[in-house]
Amino acid sequence: MEWFSKGRSLISPKRFSAKIEFLKVGVIVFVGRVYNWMLNTAENVAIQRDGGVVGALRFYATSDGFGVFHSYFGAPASVGLAEALIAGGVKKLVVFGEAGAIDPSLKIGHLLIPTFAIREEGTSYHYFPPNAPAKPSRIFCGKLKVLLNNVGFAYEEGGIWTTDAPLRETREKILRCKEKGALAVDMECSALFTVSKYRKAQCTALLIITDELYGKRWKQGFENKMLIDKERKVAEALTRNWRKLL
Repeated sequence: MEWFSKGRSLISPKRFSAKIEFLKVGVIVFVGRVYNWMLNTAENVAIQRDGGVVGALRFYATSDGFGVFHSYFGAPASVGLAEALIAGGVKKLVVFGEAGAIDPSLKIGHLLIPTFAIREEGTSYHYFPPNAPAKPSRIFCGKLKVLLNNVGFAYEEGGIWTTDAPLRETREKILRCKEKGALAVDMECSALFTVSKYRKAQCTALLIITDELYGKRWKQGFENKMLIDKERKVAEALTRNWRKLL
């Protein structure tokens, strides 16, 4: 990997930031229904826009400092959004996404808080060299766990494998990443953990398991009623209790 450079970037993320320095916590989501649930649950919505921040399809912000940003999928788009948010003054980011289980300990509908990420995407290598670990903020993870414990949601902790190629999740790779401690696979976490560390922001993630890849066949539950109900309840709980993350 020759992508990493210590040199100064020619383009500053401040050119793409919005005036959102009043936000205390920003949540990045990737699924439209999740964004809608959080918007419908929020109180004191002061800003609601389609676009307006690089990488965001739409976002809203409350007058007391909570913002939710609907991102495109994948590391490049979500990192572009994170850069704009951090440059705009948001120093605490929660990634609320979906993931596929690669370990039988996780089933559809389970929650995972990643403790580290395997970097199999390209974006993070522009921020840190290949040997740098991708990890969330330990302190911020602790606050997320307190929130979930207070509202009664069980969760697992472990590694996440982040890939740019979801249609090339082979059996060999699944077994290899599982041996390294990964419990699930996604497309954003390692990059978002890395850019947050680079920009000196705090980032943590909460992932809901939507499919299982460890069996003989792929088992998907994207439209499973139980999963959708669980995802909605978690989205609403995060919206109502976000102050516990401060």
